[in-house]
Amino acid sequence: MSEFVFKSELWTAQYTGIKANTLASFARAIEEVDDDTIYYHLYRNLFEYHFMPTEYGNSFAYWLAENGYPVLAEKFSSVDLMECVCLDDIRKEMVQILRETAEVSDKLCKPFHFIRAVRKTIDVGLKARNIQEFKEAVQTVGIHSLFYHLVTSRLVRCHSSNDFAIWLEEVGEERKAKQINSLDLMVMSLHEARRIILDILES
Repeated sequence: MSEFVFKSELWTAQYTGIKANTLASFARAIEEVDDDTIYYHLYRNLFEYHFMPTEYGNSFAYWLAENGYPVLAEKFSSVDLMECVCLDDIRKEMVQILRETAEVSDKLCKPFHFIRAVRKTIDVGLKARNIQEFKEAVQTVGIHSLFYHLVTSRLVRCHSSNDFAIWLEEVGEERKAKQINSLDLMVMSLHEARRIILDILES
């Protein structure tokens, strides 16, 4: 049977030196900054606080709302981070939103400082060779391990399935794989996701 190796990730926030103080400069920066910067501002809430707030769930949307662009803030907040397969797809969607607006201007705003996520992947020392071992490991690993396997690895590989779902399919648990792959982390915390995953594995 295929072996699952559990990993986790560490983040260090690194200032890019890029900032925007108008909507026009913000739009240009969204097109120019690297993927790790887009990644940081979209997924920071989920990674650091383990949940996505119901309103303005990413840094970009919050900044837009704070500076008097509520329509754009709503559109940025509604970008489905769990449906997108690659960061480049998310970037293109945000760029399209900004290009379609008539609001892009040089009106001064509070500055937005672009920050990059410097990530390190680590092996947590847990492996699973069957469903029972897998369930025990999911119960034990830290929240950031869940984040890595459910979010990061999927984006890095530009794959529509997360690591857990891929492994479960390999061991013949297609129904469990489909249920776990359909989890929407934008409406639940990672702690809630763990409980749901354990329920699915026990079913």
